Amino acid sequence: MTVLRRDTELGSARAVAADAELAALAIEHCASLLATPADGATRSAGPVRLGPGEAWVKAGTLRGKARLRHGLRRALLARVLPREAEYRNLTWLAERRFRVPRPLAAASIWRGGLPLHQAVFLELLHDARPLHAELPSLPPAERAELLDELAREVARLHALGFAHHDLYLRNVLVLDPREGDQRRLAFIDAWSGGPGRARRGPARDLACLMLEGANLLTADEQARWLERYLAEREAHGRPAEAAELVKAAAGVRKTLLARIARESGRWRLSEPPRGEWSWPLGESRAQERSRSPRGRPDS
Repeated sequence: MTVLRRDTELGSARAVAADAELAALAIEHCASLLATPADGATRSAGPVRLGPGEAWVKAGTLRGKARLRHGLRRALLARVLPREAEYRNLTWLAERRFRVPRPLAAASIWRGGLPLHQAVFLELLHDARPLHAELPSLPPAERAELLDELAREVARLHALGFAHHDLYLRNVLVLDPREGDQRRLAFIDAWSGGPGRARRGPARDLACLMLEGANLLTADEQARWLERYLAEREAHGRPAEAAELVKAAAGVRKTLLARIARESGRWRLSEPPRGEWSWPLGESRAQERSRSPRGRPDS
């Protein structure tokens, strides 16, 4: 990975990319976005040209408390900005053969030790569909295939010590299979979590999945998903304390519901979120999973 720093008329620029050419292009584009914001918007996302090719850009201007918060996090904790964190996390996932949009570059512009603007450039995935929008129209057999794949990949994610932290169904894309790889699901928006955060992260990830999943999946589908997930965790030698995990996920989900009550724009489905809910899995079966002797239990 190349890290490039360059002074611009707008401030000090920083970019990370696979090579110096992509890093330079990212700085140029980030500076252009900062200099000419669209209709005063502070955030933007969409397809762009990055050099000779296409890319999907997620960009945003930082203001007020957000600028100060991220500046202090950088100075005191050496934390990178969210868009650079997204680039690094997607790179980590791609190196471990998860399907993700290929990360191209991330760039930011700083002034006086505080960030002004940030952007990440990703592979443009044509014909990708969010899983939450795709599920209702699929026949049962295809739904089962995708949900089984999701259980396998999330279990592998957690077994490797990675927590997504925003693993809503809308942040899982459905793609066409590619040569030599029949998997169809890709993870996006993986900036909040990261590797080394899987001690408490799995409970949040499962809560995020079942925020919309409680509405979209039948009780049998939910039970099957959890069974597959727990079995895959065991197969990877990282079994979950199932009863504890289920309880923790339900608690986090209540917190997410409270946030939706305060900020209704966060809910994307026409049907209101289901309130009272728990995993449709018998407590004795969950406890049996949690007593598995394979590997060190980890929620």
